[in-house]
Amino acid sequence: MSDEKNKSIFGKIIAIFWEPSATFRALVTKTGWLDIVVPLFLVILVSMASMPYVTPLAIEEQKTRIAQSERLSDEQKTLAIDNIDQRANSVTTYVSAAVFLIVRTVAVAAVLMLVGNFIFGGEVKYKNMLAINAYVNLIDIVMNGVKIPLMVSQQTVRIYTSPALFLQDDSTFLFRFFTNLDLFVLWKVILLAIGVGVFTKIKATKTFWAIFTCWIIYCLAVAGLGSMAKI
Repeated sequence: MSDEKNKSIFGKIIAIFWEPSATFRALVTKTGWLDIVVPLFLVILVSMASMPYVTPLAIEEQKTRIAQSERLSDEQKTLAIDNIDQRANSVTTYVSAAVFLIVRTVAVAAVLMLVGNFIFGGEVKYKNMLAINAYVNLIDIVMNGVKIPLMVSQQTVRIYTSPALFLQDDSTFLFRFFTNLDLFVLWKVILLAIGVGVFTKIKATKTFWAIFTCWIIYCLAVAGLGSMAKI
C-alpha cells in the first residue's frame, strides 16, 4: 500500500474498500484513462449480470402499481402494461442501464469538480474527479451483493438499507426522501469526501459536509419529482 506510484489498478480497486486514501493518493501521482474505464466497466458488468434477477421483479411490481392506480383509466392501464411487456428483457433495457451509470458518473464528477475548485479553491481536473467517482462507484458491487440475494429470496425489489425501512406508507414525500438516504450511498459520500480532500489538501471533514449537502439537495429534489410523477 505504501508504493503509491507503482500501485496497479487492481491494487487501487482493493484499496478503495480498506484504505481509500491510498487509492486517491495514487491517483494524485498519476491518473490514467484506465482508472476511469476499468472500475466503470466492472460496475456496469455487475449491473448487467444482476438485471435478469431484478428486472422481472421490478416489472411485476410496476404492473401492480399501474393496475391499482386510480389516476388511469382501464384503457390507459392496458396500454401501459402492454408497453412494459414489449420492453421487458429487450436490449434497450440493458443499454439504458449502462448509459445511466455512465451519465451518473459524469454528472457526479462535475459536482465534485465544482466543490473542489469553487468551494475550496482547489485546482482539480475533471479527469481526476472522474477517476475518483469511478473507483467510489465500486461500492455498488457490494451493495448489489447484499441487496440482490434479499430481493430474490423475498421476491421484491423493495429492499431498503435506509431509514425508509421504518416507515409503512410508501406514498409519502418523507418515504421517498428516506429511500434515497441509503447507507451504501452514505459510504460513497464519505469516500468522495476523502478523495476530494486528498486532491485539494483540505480536511475530509470539510469536504464531507459540502458533498453531504449536495447529496441532501439531490434527495429532496428526487423525492419532490417522485410526488409529481406518481401514477
